[in-house]
Amino acid sequence: MTAFMEKHRRKIFWFIIAAAFVSIFAYNFLTLYMSDDYFYLIEVQKAENLFDLVKQQYGEYLSNSGRVIGQFNVRLSLVFDKQVFNVVNSLMFTGLVLLMYANIRRKRKHDILVLLLIITFLWKYAVDFGQTMLWICGACNYLWGSVIILGFVTFFRHLLDKAENLKHPVWCCTGTFLFAIAAGWCNENTSGGALLLVLLFGLNFWWDRRKEGKKALYPFMIAAVFGMCCGFLGMISAPGVRNRSQVKSEGEYTGLVGLLSRIYKISMSVKELFFTVLVIIVIVLVILALQKRFSAWKQIRSNETVLFLLSAIATCYALALAPTPMNRAFFGAGIFLFIACIQGIVDASEEEMTIRAAKYGLVSVLCLWFCFNYLENLVNLARIYREENARIEMIRADKADINGDGIVVVPKLREEFENPYSYAYASELEDDKDYWINIFYEIYYDVGNITAIPRDEWDELYGEEQE
Repeated sequence: MTAFMEKHRRKIFWFIIAAAFVSIFAYNFLTLYMSDDYFYLIEVQKAENLFDLVKQQYGEYLSNSGRVIGQFNVRLSLVFDKQVFNVVNSLMFTGLVLLMYANIRRKRKHDILVLLLIITFLWKYAVDFGQTMLWICGACNYLWGSVIILGFVTFFRHLLDKAENLKHPVWCCTGTFLFAIAAGWCNENTSGGALLLVLLFGLNFWWDRRKEGKKALYPFMIAAVFGMCCGFLGMISAPGVRNRSQVKSEGEYTGLVGLLSRIYKISMSVKELFFTVLVIIVIVLVILALQKRFSAWKQIRSNETVLFLLSAIATCYALALAPTPMNRAFFGAGIFLFIACIQGIVDASEEEMTIRAAKYGLVSVLCLWFCFNYLENLVNLARIYREENARIEMIRADKADINGDGIVVVPKLREEFENPYSYAYASELEDDKDYWINIFYEIYYDVGNITAIPRDEWDELYGEEQE
């Protein structure tokens, strides 16, 4: 078996990449519009051209959010058929996998162990998978944003590796600056964490090269930091950010007490979201220390596990500067944390059979979990997809009925189908026609009012009429 794997390692590697694309595409296909998607669908329908979308986004920049890149991607995604988004979003997920893989150093060529660890870590430990990977508004801000951010970090590290042989320095500097602006303008805390990573990698490069008596500072390094700062400042200085912060911070503690309260809440969220990953990292760090990988200051300051871990911590606790965030705000920190953990696993020497068994045992258990979990929730998503489509057909049928009264009562989704890969239950229709999501449905489908009642109750009242 080992000989077969070694002989066909490259083919197996790319087969797994293809399987990762297909697996996420199936989940994307079974995820319909939900929550704020309807709000943006209503707005996008009013736009007649690209310039109208730009004007809409500028209005949002002034009133609600500084995330120009992520929010504009939401609008663009909703212009096209949902199937276009399904393909692009699946490519983004696959791109995130490959970028994480590219940031793991000292691995084997076409390293299947590393690839499987990345994929299974994302499926098991990624924060609020349904919100950050599948829901259109969430994916464009968190998944796509992380691809841009990590793409820039990867690009910057590549430039550092090739610094002495770079051609066309002016074009390189210009391209770096523009890419850096995009990376800095994606997400408040994740972009900040990436800026810290760029500074840490740049400082290590500068320190090592200066000791060797070589050129230690290049224009692209300055362009990278300056560009990220420009993008970051453009995002956080948006008038909409101030407006939103004032609304969200109402009723919260202020001053030092407020800061300490938010730090405590963030610590509890980190424990809830990442405790298992942190345990693995602690074990890995102990193993690396015992294997004398941290016996000198240079080994510590240049170790990627340490650098990505520091960036993940900073990305989490930067949230203490803002009102209490949603869990999905920790998504980017999770990506940095996963890279730190997997890098440590790779660096742990396999000379001892126990270490080797632990590595392959871990990835085997995660793959086993993935197979069962994926199948179970694929079925759950298919059930939700079926029920949501049936509700939409009820709404459209009532609208098409010339004798209809414009009052539609639909069943709620069955509670037993709820799972971490669907955001539908957090934005479920209610029995109040004036509830925010009900209003979005009413405007988008152009009906008088919509209410939703529990499935059992709906079956008793309307089930026979549908037969």
